[in-house]
Amino acid sequence: MRAIDTFESLIQKVHEMSANYYDETIEVKDIEFESLYTAWIGGNRFTVLPSAQRLLANKLRVPYSYLCRCPGELQAKNLNYWIRREAKKRDTFFCRFDGAKLRAVFTSRYTAIDNMEILSKMLESGFSPNREVHYSIDDELLIMKVPDYSRSFEIEADDRIVPGISIANSEVGILAFTIEAYFYRLVCSNGLVSMTSAQSKFKHVSRKALTQFPSLLDGIVKESETAQEKFTISIESRVEDPISTIRSFAKQFHINRNELETVEQAWELDPGYTMWSIINAFTSAAKLSTLTAEQSYKLERIGGMILSMVKH
Repeated sequence: MRAIDTFESLIQKVHEMSANYYDETIEVKDIEFESLYTAWIGGNRFTVLPSAQRLLANKLRVPYSYLCRCPGELQAKNLNYWIRREAKKRDTFFCRFDGAKLRAVFTSRYTAIDNMEILSKMLESGFSPNREVHYSIDDELLIMKVPDYSRSFEIEADDRIVPGISIANSEVGILAFTIEAYFYRLVCSNGLVSMTSAQSKFKHVSRKALTQFPSLLDGIVKESETAQEKFTISIESRVEDPISTIRSFAKQFHINRNELETVEQAWELDPGYTMWSIINAFTSAAKLSTLTAEQSYKLERIGGMILSMVKH
C-alpha cells in the first residue's frame, strides 16, 4: 500500500498489521518441512511466507530459485536434509510469526527493530500525530517520508522543493534500518532520497539506531539545509545524450531491464537536457504503481546519489 496520510493514521495502520505478530526462539531440530510453503514448527503447522522462504533458503544454502521450481515433495526432501545438517551445528533460530504464518528466520545475532518502535521514537522526538507522511507499507517493508513544508525552497520559478526525512525498515530482513534526507518536488510530486555523510544505515544487530535517533534526525536536518546548491548545479549541468546517460547510471547502480525501461519512459514524457532532467526521470519512474515499494525506494535513492555527484 502507498499513501499520503497523517502520521497518526500510519501508526494505526502499523498497529493493525502487527496485531498477531510474535517472536519465538525455536530449536532447529523442531522444524520439519512439508514443502517450501508449509512446515511443522514445535508441533504446530505454519504457512511459510515468501520472506521466510528466502531467508531459510539462504541459511540452508539451497538456491531459492531452484526450490521454487521443484515439486513440493522434492522441496521438502531438500529442506529437511539441510535443516538436519544445520541442527548439528546450531541449536536455535529466532523466528518471527504472524499468527499461523512464519514471517522470518534469523540467527541469535539478529536484533529486532520493529516498525512500531520506530514510530514511537518519532513521537518522542516531537513528530505531531497530524504531520503529513508519505508511505509505502506491506508485510515485508515500511518506507515513510516526512516533508517539512516550513523549510521549502524554490529552485526555479514556481518549482519548490520541500526537505524532510526518509525512514526505511524491514522486520523480515529485506533491508537494514535506514534514515536519510528526503526532498519532495511539489510541481510533480516526485520524491528524492539522499544519503548524508553521517552514518544512516544500521543492520539489525544492535539497538544503536534507536538510542541515537534524536541526534540522527538533527544531523540529517542540518545537512539537508545545504542541499539547495546541488539542485541549482544540476539544473545548470548540460547533458548531451540523456538516454545514454540514464543507461550509464543504470549500469552503475545495477537496475534491471524493467526498471531501466520505466526510467527511459519517464524521461520521454518530460524530456530535458540537464542533470536535473536525468534525476527527475529516476524519481518520476519511482511513482509507477507497477513497481514494488522496494524498487521505488531504490530509484528514489539513485536520484539522490546522482544529485550528490553533480559538480560545477
